[in-house]
Amino acid sequence: MNRTIETLNFAAPTNGWRHLLHRASSRIVSRAALAVGAAGLAAQLVAGPAAAQDFPELSLRFGHPYAESHPLAQGAQKFADIVKEKSGGAITVNVFPNSTIGSSRDLVESMQMGVVDFALVPTTNVASFYPPLDIFYLPFLFRDKEHAYAVADGPVGEELYTGLLDATGIRTIGMYESGFRTITTSKTKVEKPEDMKGLKFRVVNNPLNVATFAALGANPTPMALSEVFTGLQQGTVEGQDNPVGNVKAFGYDKVQDFITLSHHQWAGIMFLADGKKWETYPDNVKALFDEAAAETEAWEREELNAVEAKYLSEMEAGGMTVTRLTPEQMKAFQDAMAPIWDEYREKLGADLIQSAVDAQ
Repeated sequence: MNRTIETLNFAAPTNGWRHLLHRASSRIVSRAALAVGAAGLAAQLVAGPAAAQDFPELSLRFGHPYAESHPLAQGAQKFADIVKEKSGGAITVNVFPNSTIGSSRDLVESMQMGVVDFALVPTTNVASFYPPLDIFYLPFLFRDKEHAYAVADGPVGEELYTGLLDATGIRTIGMYESGFRTITTSKTKVEKPEDMKGLKFRVVNNPLNVATFAALGANPTPMALSEVFTGLQQGTVEGQDNPVGNVKAFGYDKVQDFITLSHHQWAGIMFLADGKKWETYPDNVKALFDEAAAETEAWEREELNAVEAKYLSEMEAGGMTVTRLTPEQMKAFQDAMAPIWDEYREKLGADLIQSAVDAQ
């Protein structure tokens, strides 16, 4: 992602963030510049096989926690395939799915140590290393996926990614998604906040997620994604929250009887790169990675949204009870989770939150 927007402290006055939002057109310029650069790179590559000599021989590691049938995993493999093809085979990206080289947290730590080169990690896990990213998981922040994209791809997102790079040395080169989160349970049909009371409920290991479900009266239990199926199967936890694609890809529908389309959070999946190693790459390698990341980001989002309805139909046909909340029922969940906004308004800054709310 091209970072042309000046750095601005999160505690800056409101007019600072509004200035960033007025400069949203710079994002369009950046995208256009990337497209021009990518076109130039493509033209250079089609000149012939000898172009591969322009790329160094590299063998890189790309880890993520997703099942190979998931659009996220497919997007990662597509990235590797594009890089290999357009570098004439000089650059190999070895993809490790299903947490085979570590959980989401492990991948971030491994990237900081220079062991992993690329990773897909949910924003909520990266927020453990850079807390302002918690903005993405503030419950009911996003009106719809277009609003989520406006934050992720616009000035607010750019500022957050710059802050992450400065704080951790990890670069953001894209934002995939796994969609809006749902609630699944083994025995309880969830239609109102009170239905969550006392449930042993798996959550992402992040204080905001713990607080969100504690506000509903649940008993939140942090657990790595790779452990969730076993936890549900053995009854260690009675429910969990994940987008439809994850529920299907990880087989949670086989051990859960109910799914509620609560849409309480949008799950942005950060496409991360080792920032220190990035600076050692020649410009044409950086351009290739940026182009492949942008291309697969667009593909993954489109694919994820295309298959969600299919997955939901399959799970419903398989016997899972699907609960679609009415606007009144949805508001009851929003009201129950409202204290999280009060708590995190001070932690994240009212200015940052308002900028995300106003993003177009």
